[in-house]
Amino acid sequence: MLARFGLAAMWMLHFLPLALLARAGESLGMLFYAFGLERRRVCLLNLARCLPELAASERSALARRHFRAVGGRHASASCEWCGSPASSICARSPGSP
Repeated sequence: MLARFGLAAMWMLHFLPLALLARAGESLGMLFYAFGLERRRVCLLNLARCLPELAASERSALARRHFRAVGGRHASASCEWCGSPASSICARSPGSP
């Protein structure tokens, strides 16, 4: 049931303009960060092991940026999965004919 909800949300997202889609994706990423406790814990642990020279606040900020980027990628995938080839991200990017 959750998968169907996710697919329906992806289908609805592909109708948004790119600017709104980007904001929706960032918001989705922050939801991942807020509610994905296990994933957040793993991310912060990996950052602590790989970048021990960073302060905890810097690692936390990096993790939030990562989750926002992941959310943005999931949102932009909605255009690729649900949209027609003419309305894909590549076709609507600046500089495209």
